[in-house]
Amino acid sequence: MKDLETEKKGVLQPENVQKALYIIDMNNGFVNFGAMANPAYNALVPEQLRLVNKIRKEKGQMNFILEGHTPDALEFKSYPKHCIMGTKEAQLIPELLPEQPKINTNTYYKNCINGMLTGEVAQDILKLKALKEVIFAGVCADLCVMDFARTYARFLEQINKEVKLFAVKKAIDTFDSPDHNRKEWLDIAWKVMAQAGIHVVENYEELEAKEMTLGLKR
Repeated sequence: MKDLETEKKGVLQPENVQKALYIIDMNNGFVNFGAMANPAYNALVPEQLRLVNKIRKEKGQMNFILEGHTPDALEFKSYPKHCIMGTKEAQLIPELLPEQPKINTNTYYKNCINGMLTGEVAQDILKLKALKEVIFAGVCADLCVMDFARTYARFLEQINKEVKLFAVKKAIDTFDSPDHNRKEWLDIAWKVMAQAGIHVVENYEELEAKEMTLGLKR
């Protein structure tokens, strides 16, 4: 009973959230198995877990943006079928899965590349009255991460809310294929996000240093 009461006390009301982390598309279907899986993304997990631990320690809000497609998703005209809702592909990877049921955690499922278009995310941003900082991580850098982060930045402009935004390179990646040069598209993603007003930092350490510079951390 005492543990339950302690956990309830730790619940952060949306209007009191000052910091939020969004991890995008770390589905099994993008990392571990399926037509769109890229096992190289497993290299991102240690840095992502550092960011998760940071957000927990600093009493922030954890958010997972995941693909959860309908079987007839229009996206399948452009990409192989993947991450259909209710399948193991749509589930969060095992390393992050224990975080999903914890307090101060949201999960959003999307049927297209851009998670901001679900509507739910935007509605929930409006509740974050005290929000000062947002951190982005996940895959793919030039598709789902870039679209989400850029739209997030534009939405903040629309509601006239000033928030410091960060993309952590070591926690973000994209794929390499004959018609998709990984390095080229990473460079494009960093430039587009920076142009949208997002601070693109190399890693956890640079994030912490930038927070200090911007007065977000003492």
